Amino acid sequence: MARRPAPNKNEIAHITIQCNNKESLLNISKTFHNAVSWFNCFPCVYNIKIHHILFMSNHIHMLLTPTENNMGEAMKYTLTNLSKYLNWFNNRKNHNFRNRYGPTIIRSYKHLINVIRYIYQNPIRAGITNNPFEYPYSSLGFYSGENNKGIMLTPDEYTKDSFSFGARGREQWLNLVSDIIDGYDLTTLRKSLQKKEFLFTKKQLKSISTNKTKLVI
Repeated sequence: MARRPAPNKNEIAHITIQCNNKESLLNISKTFHNAVSWFNCFPCVYNIKIHHILFMSNHIHMLLTPTENNMGEAMKYTLTNLSKYLNWFNNRKNHNFRNRYGPTIIRSYKHLINVIRYIYQNPIRAGITNNPFEYPYSSLGFYSGENNKGIMLTPDEYTKDSFSFGARGREQWLNLVSDIIDGYDLTTLRKSLQKKEFLFTKKQLKSISTNKTKLVI
């Protein structure tokens, strides 16, 4: 399979980071705050905007935008140091993460909306909870107004536009996040995220009545 290119400057992308052999190496209930501190290097050191992030026991989902062409450098630095910390914490010496992270470039609002939903509904699909707002290891608390867990976030354009309408826009955004993706939509979404760009089929596009403007970050 051809290597998927890293996002270029000002390209918004979904990023998946997976542990080796799908092992639960993150031990996230105990390492969450330290893991967050390493990913805060993205905005602090590399000027990469983190829009959304969610930690599972064996993988991480992010939606982000680099403001420079330095995604590879940032990812290498962060994952190398996070891996060293996890080896110390877990008393092991092996690699913790797969060699390549999985980026998918997002080109339009209608795709962005569904990727946000996909990220935050991960714990539901894993059978951990029935409510994404009850899962503590993500950036969703920042947007729900409960707790941002110390993650340095910059809202994406769709989220920012939604919240600009005040309480009503915020409520609609939160309702959309909890609107379950399943069946055909989930299958199509997963297949699309395996490609270098996120693209729905014509059938699904007809069912999405959202802003069709191309993203400008």
